[in-house]
Amino acid sequence: MNYEYTQTDLSRGILSGLFAGIIGTIANIIFSVAYRGLTSFYEFNGVDITVIVFGSLFQLVMCGLVFYFFVHYLKKGITPYRITVLIITAAILLLGLMVRRSVMGEVPYDFKFLVVGTQVIIGLLAAFYIPYVFSHDKLIS
Repeated sequence: MNYEYTQTDLSRGILSGLFAGIIGTIANIIFSVAYRGLTSFYEFNGVDITVIVFGSLFQLVMCGLVFYFFVHYLKKGITPYRITVLIITAAILLLGLMVRRSVMGEVPYDFKFLVVGTQVIIGLLAAFYIPYVFSHDKLIS
């Protein structure tokens, strides 16, 4: 039996996002637990483990899908993809820092820092790790 299968660009993009999502989830959980432990910030649970796990995985798998469209339909699409990801990450960070109130009342600074930290991890993985895994087919085969 021959089990050799050449990955398509779409499958490589989604698998790259999935692998980045797994790494991002682990990194965000470690960051969240360490930050909460160091600052004793436990009262505002807008970013809990469930949100980190599903949010990180979903965002990075979607980034892998978007990466596929950039690479498949644009010549030299990696650079425009990275620029787009960095602009969107910067916009999310600015919006996250500007939020003053939420459904639960005033947003503490510690919560803003927690959101910014998790989004920086996701943004960096989306901008640099997804293209790396996508171009190294042996990592996902």
